[in-house]
Amino acid sequence: MKHLQKQHILIFASFVLASAVAYFFLDVPLAYWSRGLDRSILDIAEIVTSFGRSGAYLIVSFLLFLFFRFYRKREIYANRFVFIFASVAISGIVGDIIKWIAGRYRPVMLFNEGLYGFSFFQAGYEVNSFVSGHAVTAFSLALSLAILFPKYRIPLFLAAVAIAASRVLLSVHFLSDAVFGAYIGIATVQVIKFIFDRNGLKVS
Repeated sequence: MKHLQKQHILIFASFVLASAVAYFFLDVPLAYWSRGLDRSILDIAEIVTSFGRSGAYLIVSFLLFLFFRFYRKREIYANRFVFIFASVAISGIVGDIIKWIAGRYRPVMLFNEGLYGFSFFQAGYEVNSFVSGHAVTAFSLALSLAILFPKYRIPLFLAAVAIAASRVLLSVHFLSDAVFGAYIGIATVQVIKFIFDRNGLKVS
């Protein structure tokens, strides 16, 4: 248990450090670089970023949970789909709470108003950049699926990285938003998996 606690602390510290480095040294220049990208690259990023919306994953996983729970009566499959649903839903809620607390200006506010940083406890599109909700969804989905299907973990996480990167390329988030959003997604799934294991809910 102590080993796992140290491991989680190390992971948290690594993401905090990476986010801090991005915030102070990389976010602004990368935002301006992304702003000047060719339209063809941005069109690809638009397609990639569409896979980071949580709605479809929530609907499909919930419907499949109902199907296996009440119609097919296959407990392990029902557990798997409610695990995916909970991972995406709860991580999204956590991400939205952090967005409101942080009140971080989006890149558009840097470009148009010269504003960079945080305006705490604010609501609205222009001040909810931190964290990236798409990154949260992408990494929570990737890890939850990787737990169920370990042999696909590399392509799953590569897809999650691509989705998170698309948010930066499209100038709707800073790099640090995507980095810490990835951590929120990963950490939430780890907590949910611990709760499932503790309550004897098998998913694999």
